[in-house]
Amino acid sequence: MTKQKTTKPRDSKEDIRGLVLQELKENPYRKFNIAFSLMTVIPFLTFFYILVSTSSLDVLAGQAGGILFVCLVMAICGFSVGYIVISNILKRLFLYAAKLKHSDQLKSTMVASVSHELKNPLTIIKINLDTLADGLIGSVTMAQREVIELCLKVTDRMTHLITDLLDIHKIEAGMIDMKREQCDLAKLLKSQASEFGPVVGKKGIKLVTEFLDMDLMVWADGRKLTQVINNLLSNAVKHTPDGQSVTITAYPIERFIRFEVADNGPGIPPDKLEKIFDKFEILDSSRDGTGLGLSIAKDIVELHRGRIWVESLPGKGSTFVVVLPRDLRRTTR
Repeated sequence: MTKQKTTKPRDSKEDIRGLVLQELKENPYRKFNIAFSLMTVIPFLTFFYILVSTSSLDVLAGQAGGILFVCLVMAICGFSVGYIVISNILKRLFLYAAKLKHSDQLKSTMVASVSHELKNPLTIIKINLDTLADGLIGSVTMAQREVIELCLKVTDRMTHLITDLLDIHKIEAGMIDMKREQCDLAKLLKSQASEFGPVVGKKGIKLVTEFLDMDLMVWADGRKLTQVINNLLSNAVKHTPDGQSVTITAYPIERFIRFEVADNGPGIPPDKLEKIFDKFEILDSSRDGTGLGLSIAKDIVELHRGRIWVESLPGKGSTFVVVLPRDLRRTTR
């Protein structure tokens, strides 16, 4: 019995090219060919300039003509070899970038799929735990209630993580459904500040709002902006010591609206200011959190063509700043 030699199938040039065009959403090969074609014109322009600038064609005769011809041939050969070498390097880079992006999309899809499958069972677990805690099945002792409340906290934390993962997947996959309308940002800020009342009350934190009755109308998705405000407030309250304050400020700047959420927490080291918006970035591992809230907030702000950043000094708190265009329908014309 003879064994057949199996060979690993290799991607065809068409498959590789198709993957690159699909994932990078452009044709980098065409841009490279155009750029290199323009570069190859240089030796020909040099040759043409020498001919035009001389009073006769005698320069092409004799030793000078031979040297000029050799230089022209060397230039053409050099550009040809350079084109082949650089082209091969760039093709590998294009393929690597396309495969990396494709791999990230597959991972994101898998995480979203698993998260979606976990969401329903967690909902059922939470409902049953609430039923037990309310004593609808039978009386519950103090010790049992403590265990149930602990399980509820863990379930809520897992549900929050799953929701964040699904949001990240939708944003990366371009599946976010933006429903823009005229929103009163002041109203959204006041509503979220009110919701955090019980939380800050337990910690003795003073929640200060500074936007009075200014015109803070913005053309945006109110539900998404509420999520941004919620994530920033949650982050601020989490890092603010008991008895300190969190301040919300908002005011218009020409065609933009700027709002800030400032805390009196420990601050952020300078080398972490840019990384703070990365996925799963957690500065203090001792605190609860998914490390996705600020990343989601940044993505939503950028979907509104706005900007978000943080200003902070270690030991002096942090201020998260969001700047949004008042009306994209005007700024994008």
